[in-house]
Amino acid sequence: MALSGWIVLGAIYYLFIPIFHTIWLFTWLAIAVGWLWAGLWSFAAVMSYLSIKSYGRAAAGLVIAVTIGGILWTTDWPLAHVKSVLWIRQGCFAELAANYKSGKPLVVPSWMQYLAVDGKVEAQPNGLYFPVFVDLWRSESGEGFAYLPSEANPRTLIQTALGDIGGPTHDLGNGWWWIE
Repeated sequence: MALSGWIVLGAIYYLFIPIFHTIWLFTWLAIAVGWLWAGLWSFAAVMSYLSIKSYGRAAAGLVIAVTIGGILWTTDWPLAHVKSVLWIRQGCFAELAANYKSGKPLVVPSWMQYLAVDGKVEAQPNGLYFPVFVDLWRSESGEGFAYLPSEANPRTLIQTALGDIGGPTHDLGNGWWWIE
């Protein structure tokens, strides 16, 4: 049960973007339930090993739980999700980037629309931008990822929300960058 809790928690973290865009109000609740499930069952496993005086197994269970929890806690999951989708669907993203560079109309496939807040990409002068997170209350901040046809540098600016401008922070490969 503890292992299944850690697997569910990892899946919730990996699928943070689609869960957030679908049921944003309950995203943090789902994460909290995952932590409770994994943590309580791991605690129960360690305590049961201690009750039968199997100290080696209890220590191993504790080390495994802390290691998995540390990895899940410190990973930047939205960035990992976007990076893996870019890697899996390189051809589709390359085609979209080629259409942007040549000035053709941008047609976003239906499977790709969940990556952007409103399902649409924004063709801006400096790049093709996917708004992943936008402060919908006042539109003062946002982050996402963009295709930058020219060399990215600190002066490359992308409008991430109505009141925010961001720049490239993480290279995702093939001209795609995470923008904050």
